[in-house]
Amino acid sequence: MPWKEPSASHVGGSSRVEYEKRVNRVIDHIRDHLADDLSLARLAQVAAFSPFHFHRIFRGITSETLFGFLHRIRIERAATALIHRPDESVLAVALDHGFSSAATFARAFKAHFGMSAIQWRRGGAARWSKQRKANRKPGKASRRAKRHRGRMSSVTVTSFPRYRVAYMRHVGPYGAHGIPALWERFSKWMATRGLSGPDAIKLGIGRDDPEVTAPEKCRYDACVVVADRFEGDTWVNVTDVPPGKYAVREFVGTAHEIRDAWESLYRDWLPGSGYQPDERPCLEVYRGNPNIAGRPGTFRCELCVPLRPL
Repeated sequence: MPWKEPSASHVGGSSRVEYEKRVNRVIDHIRDHLADDLSLARLAQVAAFSPFHFHRIFRGITSETLFGFLHRIRIERAATALIHRPDESVLAVALDHGFSSAATFARAFKAHFGMSAIQWRRGGAARWSKQRKANRKPGKASRRAKRHRGRMSSVTVTSFPRYRVAYMRHVGPYGAHGIPALWERFSKWMATRGLSGPDAIKLGIGRDDPEVTAPEKCRYDACVVVADRFEGDTWVNVTDVPPGKYAVREFVGTAHEIRDAWESLYRDWLPGSGYQPDERPCLEVYRGNPNIAGRPGTFRCELCVPLRPL
C-alpha cells in the first residue's frame, strides 16, 4: 500500500504521532545529557509542552513516569559503563551518569539489580544476564540462530563520519517482532521523500542494552542519512549520529538470527581485539536494497560496534 499523507479524518492519529515525536525528542535529550540537571521544567521545554502537563503526557506515551524513566536509564547506562570501563572508579561512573554521590548510587544500584556495583563487576553482571536468559523459553528461532553463526564475514575496523539522520522509533523487544514492521513503515515514508535510492545509507540503532534493559522498554531507531539542512516532519525526528571508530562485520540472515550475530561479535571477536566498546550506540548499516533475492525475510547489513582503545 503506498504511503499517504494524513487527511482531516486522521487528526487523532496524527496528534498521537506528534506527541510521540516530542517525547522521543526528550528521550534523546536525556540520553545525551545524563550527567546534567534534568529538571521537569527543562525536559518539558525540550518537548514544547507545559510543565504542568508534561509528566502525565510522558507517562501516557511511555507507560513510565518521567523520573522513573530517567532513574532507570541512568542506572542501566551506569551498569553497562561499569563493565566497559573496568579501570574507572565506581564513583566516577556514578557522577558521569547523574548521581550526586557514591551513597546515592549504591542504594539505587542495589535496589535495581539486587547487588552492589562491586559485585556487578566481579561476576554479578554475567549472573544477571544468565538468569535473564534462563527465564526466557528458547524457541525454534533461537535454536535456528545458533546454526547460522557462521554466516558472517571477518571483522574490519573503520572510522565513520558524523551522520545526520531522520528516524522512526520502535519500543519493544529487539528481533523479529516489531522491527520489520517499523522498517516497512519507514521505507514507505522514505519513498515519498525521495530517500530510498540505491545510494541510500540506512542505520538501525539499538538504543538500549537488552541484557540490562527489560525487553518491552528497549528502543530501536530506523534511520536514513539525510542532508544537514533536512528537517523532520509529522512522522520523523532528526538527530546526529556521532563520528568514531567501529568494528564492522557483514551479516546475512533473518531478524531471528541477528541477535546471535551481535552476541558473537561481543563474545568471540571483541575480547581479543585490543579494543573495548565505546558508549556510542551500536549500528546496523544497510546500503541500497538490503533484501536477498529469492530468500524472503533474509537481508544483508553491517553490524558495527563502537570502539575505543582498551
